Amino acid sequence: MPNLIYLDLRFNNFYGSIPDDLFTKQLDAIFINNNQFHGTLPQNLGNSPASVINLSNNNFSGGIPASLGFVNSALKEILFLNNQLSGCIPENLGLFSDITVLDLSFNSLMGHLPDSLSCLEDIQVLNMAHNKLSGELPDLVCSLKNLLNLSIEYNFFSGYSSKCSNLFMKSIGFDFSLNCIPGKMMQRPPPECYGIPGTDSDSCFRIPAKPLVCGGSLLDLILNLGNVPLSP
Repeated sequence: MPNLIYLDLRFNNFYGSIPDDLFTKQLDAIFINNNQFHGTLPQNLGNSPASVINLSNNNFSGGIPASLGFVNSALKEILFLNNQLSGCIPENLGLFSDITVLDLSFNSLMGHLPDSLSCLEDIQVLNMAHNKLSGELPDLVCSLKNLLNLSIEYNFFSGYSSKCSNLFMKSIGFDFSLNCIPGKMMQRPPPECYGIPGTDSDSCFRIPAKPLVCGGSLLDLILNLGNVPLSP
């Protein structure tokens, strides 16, 4: 089907792994959510020219491919929710400057948020709920100018700044419940905040070598991040 531009396999019982060549097709939309697909996501996922990719409600495991953000500048929405993905949120996701919806919820991602998320200038919905993320929610994320909804509930975040508090005054949806934020209501019981997942490894903890500059190339991002790991 050389003229196919819209692939919709949603709400079936398809299973097995996803072939690499799916993401080399000239498709504008890929909907394979709500099936039984499993295995790791192909490393060439970022090569797809699609504007919308929905991978949610399957059984994908492993990390988010490092190719994301390196090639595809057309992507507007990508949904990973409710799989079994693990490891870090890769820095290269920040190269998707035009993305409006990023849903990483209901997985097992861990570590600190990459500073490159602050480069998602058009993001409207950013959902990272129900993972194992930790550290402090950075100002840079809460300052995203087009943000309409930010969900970080059911993680292990230890705090957020005044700029994040301002989200309430802007009528932006902001759910931070069931984290480990001292002095806030509806947080995890203290015993659950001991031994935060991922704190025994520094693989997901990033300290940029210098202030991050958005809008550049992959090379610019690497230079800004110094020796910080780009993939899980």
